[in-house]
Amino acid sequence: MSNKLKSHPDLYLYQHIEQVERALYSIWSRHSPKTVTERIKKLSAKTALLHDLGKGTRAFQKYIDDPGSYTGDLNEKSHTPLSLMLTLVVARDAEWDELETLVLAAIVRGHHSRLPTIPEKRIGGVDCPEWDLDNFSGGEKARILKKQFNMIDFDSLLKDTGVDLNAATIINELLEDATRAITKTKRFLVKQIISKFFTMSETDAVNFRLKVQLIYSMLLESDKVFLAVSNPEQYLRRESKLWQSKWIDERIGKTDDNTTNRLRQKARCEVVDIINRCPSESIYTLTAPTGIGKTLLAATWAFKMREFCSGAISVIPKIIVVLPFLSVIDQTVKEYKKLLSVGGYDADGEWLLTSHSLADREYADWLEDESVPFFIDTWQSELIITTYDQFLMSLVDPKARYQMRFHNLCDALIILDELQSLPCKLWQPLDKILNGLTRIGNSKILLMSATLPPFVRNAKPLLPNYENYFTQLQRYKLCFNIQGKTSIKEFCEELETRLPKWLEEGKRILITLNTRRSARMARDSLEEVWPFKYSPEVPLHFISADVTPKDRLNKIDSIKEGKPCLVVSTQCIEAGVDIDMDLVIRDFAPLDSLIQIAGRCNREGAGERGEVQIVDLVDEEGKRYSEMIYDPIHLQVTRDIINEQSELLEEDILVFADRYFGELSDKKDTGKIHLQRFARWQDDLSVHEILRGKERRQYTFLVLEQDSSLKEDMAKANSMEDRWKRREAWRRLAGRIARVSVSIFATFNFDPRQIADDYLGHWVLREGYYSADRGLLTEGMTMIL
Repeated sequence: MSNKLKSHPDLYLYQHIEQVERALYSIWSRHSPKTVTERIKKLSAKTALLHDLGKGTRAFQKYIDDPGSYTGDLNEKSHTPLSLMLTLVVARDAEWDELETLVLAAIVRGHHSRLPTIPEKRIGGVDCPEWDLDNFSGGEKARILKKQFNMIDFDSLLKDTGVDLNAATIINELLEDATRAITKTKRFLVKQIISKFFTMSETDAVNFRLKVQLIYSMLLESDKVFLAVSNPEQYLRRESKLWQSKWIDERIGKTDDNTTNRLRQKARCEVVDIINRCPSESIYTLTAPTGIGKTLLAATWAFKMREFCSGAISVIPKIIVVLPFLSVIDQTVKEYKKLLSVGGYDADGEWLLTSHSLADREYADWLEDESVPFFIDTWQSELIITTYDQFLMSLVDPKARYQMRFHNLCDALIILDELQSLPCKLWQPLDKILNGLTRIGNSKILLMSATLPPFVRNAKPLLPNYENYFTQLQRYKLCFNIQGKTSIKEFCEELETRLPKWLEEGKRILITLNTRRSARMARDSLEEVWPFKYSPEVPLHFISADVTPKDRLNKIDSIKEGKPCLVVSTQCIEAGVDIDMDLVIRDFAPLDSLIQIAGRCNREGAGERGEVQIVDLVDEEGKRYSEMIYDPIHLQVTRDIINEQSELLEEDILVFADRYFGELSDKKDTGKIHLQRFARWQDDLSVHEILRGKERRQYTFLVLEQDSSLKEDMAKANSMEDRWKRREAWRRLAGRIARVSVSIFATFNFDPRQIADDYLGHWVLREGYYSADRGLLTEGMTMIL
């Protein structure tokens, strides 16, 4: 006689499966039939039935009745390995398709952790028990499985899941000779399933992985909906909201008649024309000079595409805007909020959601607090503005917490801005994966930059004659003074003599250096010769990682007011930040960085041609600051291209940029190994490490005076008894903590207790070690800045 099996303390297994199926149907309804095909639906439905088969043991049922008082063997109550084994047993007995079996086995195995990986040894057909999909054949795990087989309530599982394990002839083998049955099942996995997997071409393997991620993502979200949301009907009945491209026209309104604005209007007309004529393309590019209005051009593309979709299909795609820097995200969020306000809407989480380290975890007033985390973590919004870290983790990281969002990258309009900021080692992977996403996920992608690396093929330019826009602009010139090295001391002394005249002329000046230390030295030197603190009309702004994000964003807002000022910064200000300076001085850097910083000079083209003066600075020991920060190949290619150029006009920039990226393609690692690892399910570096290199030891300090109630709120969060509520309370505080934090890389003998006190696992700076004007004050400390 069968018993009712439990899935959770207050939920039967059959009820949980019904809930997962309801959530799956809801997710399917938000995707096009081209993405969620009948085959995808069939496999998704199977995952709902198979993923919790291992809960049908006496040990798990005893545990789930009262988890807090369970005293049995923790391994015996585990259900994921057993669910995997039973899935393979059913597949082998029913002779399921090998690749479909791999899909189901991988998802069942990883639905509480991550998609499994395949060691490189497997490529040669060598048996490798370390693979986390087949490590059940020996040792302790095999012993546990053998015990679990004898604790399975087969009749109840059949009743609750519809999976008839009694009918599988292999079950008798499991009960009679578990060792032999496990070995046969592993042999089936290795010899038949994996061997077929490795016969696929690289392109097919990428497409296959994306399909697996799609099914995996939908199960992950469906598995949690009814547990995480207090009113599941709010989730199940979600409808897309209409966006109108005419809002952009109203937002732009009437502009001044000058060269830059005329080019902006011309560009928008061309973009609209291409969209109207070629709405069915999958990947588009937008290459245009800095300051041409790419944010609104991208919004035009996205809004128009949504209008096309609303007239053609029932599924309206999400918009996902991906940016490299938090300062750029802040201004982009403000721009989209203005567009929504034109349409008469407040930008709550349903309309617009920001997903990054500084974002407040807020959604909408109508949603209960306990449901907010799920809606945020699964990107339940019409527009998501996020970072490359978050986007790439959702795209390629196998961990469940990131893959739960993957299906939202399908049937989406994805804008990748400032694409030149990505490292070369992502060029080949993104070419294949983004093209695969458009095929498997039916998404459309827009790649944007003033200097666009040509690594994604089959793209449709929104500005086919973009070269003309560069040749028509004459806003700045790059002036190279790099024939000889200049010490940081000599550089500061020269600035001290030239600066008063520039400021008396009312110029807006930006000095961008390569390291935090050199920027601080320049800033402090300049303050000594100009009474900034007595001349608020000509402020000195210092922007670097030594300054909290809160202060950095405030300073950028002040700079945007357009008044005379002096800005000393690191490269954190160079890409995408919408400021307009009369004169820019920049320490030597790769060409794409020089072009980006030049985009801050005479941005509106209202004055005479501005100068971007490039110098080659060295520290006290004669070492170039540029070589401390940038890849040597990027630097050398830049020097080779510039050669003996003393000046480079804006209208000539594009030719040099094309040569630069062409030479990088020939000389740099463009990521072949990362592509192979993604396609073949092999372990790879983390997204963070690929983007920024190997992480160095770092200390983060809180400047609590910038958020007077933060310390009290941290104490409240930490005092919560329920560990899940405590975790979410800390997550809600994460954005506030990040906004008032500064980090340093320290040498082995640096002790953070020199300047800070430990509070609930965070280092809180003592008074006197931070200044909004100068940032983190660590003079005399032993550390690397």
